[in-house]
Amino acid sequence: MAKGFRANRSGRRLERAVGDLLSEDYQQVAPAHFFALRTLSQPIFAEQCAVGEDIYGKSRRVDFILYHPRRWADCLVIQCKWQASSGSVEEKFPFEVLSIEKNPYDTLIVLDGGGYSDGAQKWLVAQAGSGKLLHVLDLGDISRFHSQGRL
Repeated sequence: MAKGFRANRSGRRLERAVGDLLSEDYQQVAPAHFFALRTLSQPIFAEQCAVGEDIYGKSRRVDFILYHPRRWADCLVIQCKWQASSGSVEEKFPFEVLSIEKNPYDTLIVLDGGGYSDGAQKWLVAQAGSGKLLHVLDLGDISRFHSQGRL
């Protein structure tokens, strides 16, 4: 099996795990209807939703965007990043952080797979907390966030 195919499949597994957590408390809606359905004042989320532009002016799609009338009235974006072995995903971290800061939504990054270099992971974690990037979490952390009612 090609390395890229395995990485994509593993990344989708991480997204499914996060989506399963969200489905416990949120109603999934189609990305095209997400922003209009916020007026219903119930917890909703969408996958692969366009939320603005990246730093190059291209349409930016996020893994998840959620709305909760009390917790996330201004929405929350969740981006999933999986890498099991050394590769190019970590080289995209600065692009991701700059694109997060260009958009209006607070963001969590779920980082998993263990294949990131120490330096890249430390750099990414250090970016959290001073702007729109709130936290860099692993799957266990986001599960705890969920069980604590923070999602």
